[in-house]
Amino acid sequence: MSEFVLTAAERALLAALGALDIRYLLVGMGAALLEGANGTTQDLDLWFGRIDEAGLKEAARRAGGFYSSGLGLQEPMIGGEGLDRVDLVLTASGLDSFDDEYARSRDYDIDDVRVRVLPIERVIASKRAAGRPKDAAQIPLLEAALAARRSTEED
Repeated sequence: MSEFVLTAAERALLAALGALDIRYLLVGMGAALLEGANGTTQDLDLWFGRIDEAGLKEAARRAGGFYSSGLGLQEPMIGGEGLDRVDLVLTASGLDSFDDEYARSRDYDIDDVRVRVLPIERVIASKRAAGRPKDAAQIPLLEAALAARRSTEED
């Protein structure tokens, strides 16, 4: 999707995750935008079924960044120039197991990189379950995008 632009480092990170066979899902508003929602997001939420520290270190290195396990004081993170929008998601509210959600995810090509994306229906479920005001504010927008998609599919 041309409207969804990655930094060179983000593109390299996602390509490295794929090359290293590290399974992840793009979730949150990033996923919703690819699924047709209008709006914006400030981050790329990547949900991992399990944290493969060696693999994430290598993927981050290939992207010119770093991986930190958080040392028990903070959440694990990936950082570095051009990677400041990347958030690692360890648990996803309102969703089934990672494996179940991965099985029903969709593939998108973004800037020549294949990305696994949580369907908008599941993004809505997650935002509802999170119960945060910022998530609740996005639900009408996401539901409108879902209704538009369904209307187009029926035609």
